[in-house]
Amino acid sequence: MHDKVNIAVVGCGYWGPNLVRNFSALPNCCVPIVCDKKTARLEFIKNEFPNIATTLNYQEIIQNNQIDAVCIATPVKTHAELAISALRSGKHVFLEKPLAASLQEAEEIISIAAENSLKVAVGHVFQFAPAVRKIRELIMGGAIGDLYHISSMRINLGPPNTDIDVIWDLGPHDFSIILYLLNEYPEKVVAVNNHYPFGFLRDGPDKLINNSHIDLFFRSGISAHVHLSWLSSVKVRLMYLFGSEGTIIYDEMLALDGKVKIVGTGKDNRTTLSSNKLGYATGDIHIIELEQHEPLRKECEHFIDSILYNRDLVNDVKNGFDVLKLIIDSHKIN
Repeated sequence: MHDKVNIAVVGCGYWGPNLVRNFSALPNCCVPIVCDKKTARLEFIKNEFPNIATTLNYQEIIQNNQIDAVCIATPVKTHAELAISALRSGKHVFLEKPLAASLQEAEEIISIAAENSLKVAVGHVFQFAPAVRKIRELIMGGAIGDLYHISSMRINLGPPNTDIDVIWDLGPHDFSIILYLLNEYPEKVVAVNNHYPFGFLRDGPDKLINNSHIDLFFRSGISAHVHLSWLSSVKVRLMYLFGSEGTIIYDEMLALDGKVKIVGTGKDNRTTLSSNKLGYATGDIHIIELEQHEPLRKECEHFIDSILYNRDLVNDVKNGFDVLKLIIDSHKIN
């Protein structure tokens, strides 16, 4: 392996150009070529990155021995075929979330990667977010005592022309965050899923799930509730972590200097016999200082370093498999 990783990016839709930008900016990485099925998207890449070649033919990338790794940012139903082809040609793989469309496909990707001693990363970008990393540090440091429960809400209007439901679309973010924070897989998953005639799904034939309440129960005694929805015209990214000594509030929609707060347990005098007005007071609020970096840049850097220096990945295929299993378990009828 040379001192730079040549990585091709496949898929130039919404997220692909961000990956091209971040991989290109790394000193030990080069993006020599980008692939997409749509000429218009390749024209966009040429305008934004004139020094990068483009192709409509994925095989051109697979057959190029100068390409060390492939970044795949295509619809999930194509992940397995593209990833397996890349791995069999001896290339490392970065797969945007989720890992695959089924556990069987995921197991095949994992097996082929292991056989060929190749790295596979899954794009769970929030594991690299300053807020999430700080929250993990706070939990492990006992900032809110014993962690009891996590409550998360991720809601917005759904995307047009989609063939996946809200759990596949939004769930990987919350699942990857929770698994990263707790470092354990739930022993029980209970989901209540709904399809409501709304927006682009109103006349859809597939009745895709557009509102989901998912409860996770862990062996440690911690529980979590995740609300995913495409019914809201207001975008919300909010997580509460309740502990014995306080609560962590994580609001991804706020500016960096206000995303994470710790609120103390407060005081309650409603059981006293005082003549004062009965009620309760909120505990002290502390705004947590966060590092300033782009999570995607850190994620791309982490993948490249894992190749150059044979380092373990935080977002490896085991982690990707667990997130995928949670997606699938959340679809089961309870």
